[in-house]
Amino acid sequence: MTQSQEKGDQAAIISAQLRELDRDAYLASLVLPQQARMSVQTLFAFAAELAAVRHRISEPMPGEIRLQFWHDALDGETHGDVESNPLAKALFETIETRQLSKVPLLRMVAARRFDLYQDPMPNQNQFEGYAGEVSSIVFQYAAQICATESEEPEQFNDASGHLGVAQTYTRALYSFEHDRRRAQVFLPLNVFEAFGLKDTDIFAGTEKDKIVQALNSCAEDARAHLDKARKAMGTCPGAAKSAFALWPFVESDLTNMQKALEKGDWHAAKMSDWRKILKLIGWGLRK
Repeated sequence: MTQSQEKGDQAAIISAQLRELDRDAYLASLVLPQQARMSVQTLFAFAAELAAVRHRISEPMPGEIRLQFWHDALDGETHGDVESNPLAKALFETIETRQLSKVPLLRMVAARRFDLYQDPMPNQNQFEGYAGEVSSIVFQYAAQICATESEEPEQFNDASGHLGVAQTYTRALYSFEHDRRRAQVFLPLNVFEAFGLKDTDIFAGTEKDKIVQALNSCAEDARAHLDKARKAMGTCPGAAKSAFALWPFVESDLTNMQKALEKGDWHAAKMSDWRKILKLIGWGLRK
């Protein structure tokens, strides 16, 4: 097998893994420049793999073991199955060729340990910090990879930060019912407390009106961050803007969620793939 064929096979594996774990990120990655696509898909697939850990376990220890694998791999400790793991291999190659710091990726792994336990998210500041470590950094690195050498990474800080928080809020809103049934609160607990709710009230689901009000408050925070992301994206260099192609998906999902909340419910449908593609095309023509 030639080196070119091996690279092509590796790219196909990563693309398929991303498509399975995070279909929105996969669709958004299709508008990336060809030279950046493999690296960015690898980063999104890594983030999605960490996010999926909590859905694959019924108790914390197996999740801790999986996260420790990634921590040790990034920290330089050798494991026999690291080289045989296609995502790990692609991630290390991306880090090397794109000259990325491992520190934010280690922080991402550490942040995902929160997912494994029942401790509630205390407040908005903690939530935004968590979102920055599990989501915003991927947009930051994606923009750096798409950008030209003359552009400074700091130019993408605001767009990456706000879009990461908006995305994390929106995904937490969509997973609220699932998380509630598992006695987990990923959205800021102090928002619920402002409406007279305790975590036990959330798990019981009996104070529906108050829960809807709290969720609507979280959705408004998400909208504020999404609007700030859009404004910040407008000042980013053209070459880097495709790194934020998830924006129209987050915006549409958040709009659907807010419409559901207006009707007193927190169950909202997501768009079909063909509608997402149309949204992506429209966003691409406007950006």
